[in-house]
Amino acid sequence: MSADQAAQPGGQWDEAAIEALLAPAVRALAQPTSLSPLPYDLNAGVPDRASLPARELAEAAVAALAEDPAGALTYGGQQGFEPLRAWIAERQSAETGLALTPAHVSLTAGSAHGIDTVAATFLSPGDVAIVGAPSYPGAIRTFRARGARVVDVPQDEDGLRPEPLRKALEQQRAVGAPAKLIYLVPNYDNPSGATLPLERREAIVRVAAEHRALVVEDDAYTGIDLDGPPPPPLFQVAEGQGVIRLGTFSKTIATGLRVGWTLAAPAITERLVFMRFDNGASPFLHRMLLHYLRSGAYEPHVKVLQDIYRARRDASAAALVEHAEPYITFRKPAGGFFHWLRLREGLDAARVAATAAEEGVAVTPGTMYYADGGGEGFVRLVYSALPPEDLREAITRFGRALERVAREGEG
Repeated sequence: MSADQAAQPGGQWDEAAIEALLAPAVRALAQPTSLSPLPYDLNAGVPDRASLPARELAEAAVAALAEDPAGALTYGGQQGFEPLRAWIAERQSAETGLALTPAHVSLTAGSAHGIDTVAATFLSPGDVAIVGAPSYPGAIRTFRARGARVVDVPQDEDGLRPEPLRKALEQQRAVGAPAKLIYLVPNYDNPSGATLPLERREAIVRVAAEHRALVVEDDAYTGIDLDGPPPPPLFQVAEGQGVIRLGTFSKTIATGLRVGWTLAAPAITERLVFMRFDNGASPFLHRMLLHYLRSGAYEPHVKVLQDIYRARRDASAAALVEHAEPYITFRKPAGGFFHWLRLREGLDAARVAATAAEEGVAVTPGTMYYADGGGEGFVRLVYSALPPEDLREAITRFGRALERVAREGEG
């Protein structure tokens, strides 16, 4: 660095200087999935934009400000707006049959913030968190960013397998590093679309309790029920003990709200709130959202969404059968946003994704969803964001990409 550069107020901040200051976790983390600039984005799991209830939310915002402007526009506390927590507790009580109160609920900036709050509260560097293989990469990134060691357990078409989970827990105990958390998405899993059967939920709760590992039940897609309601939540199966249930309004109202919640025994909720350093999520959004929920518009809106996504799931499934089935197999999910495609032997997910991009279609290779390697034979395809006619065109192009990759392998 020259004397003139050293005299500059900011000095010289190039990439090397910034890199030298980074926390080690930043270099170790995988890239997150994101929106694609390609014409057909089957990569990012985002809701339908045309169905966003903008008018109803605008009316709710006006009402929230008129009712208590000072309360809406000042700090609201780490646990969140009590009347909204009461609404969530009442709804969860009706669903689970458990006696729940606002003390069981803390409000977060979406379920991703809930995952990070759980990780901050319970994971220290070197602690073990168990996830499925495959699993939501945002959870893997979050646990690793907190310094945890992530151990994956095989999933199949019905979700996390209890017996390999038991073996993993026993192995961790045997080496003196018992697992602290078990993370899963039991309903319409991201990425696999699997819904965990009741008997597996019961088995997972039992084995987790035996090993004193907390279950983190990420219910981000609950409500996007396309074939009827899913089995009872693990929180209900466990009678509210040893399970932290995460929920969000992102998928059923709007991702931009960034309002989610944690549901746990009050003793756990107290610790989660204690580890919050953000002065709480937005009280204005909480009050606006509660006005919307009480207006009677929410349940009809969710039914509209279910109709929209059911049509998109079915249209994309039919197109996959018509244009891609020689090269893939899949099970149609009972809800959520995702098709999880098993590629024909010899096809590589990264090559398929790259060739699909040349056709103008973004999909995600399965390798993104494994904590410890794997997924080369899978592709995740999102059907939520595009209307049926665009999905058919996108999957027609995707089928051409599969055919090209297959021909290359034969050549």
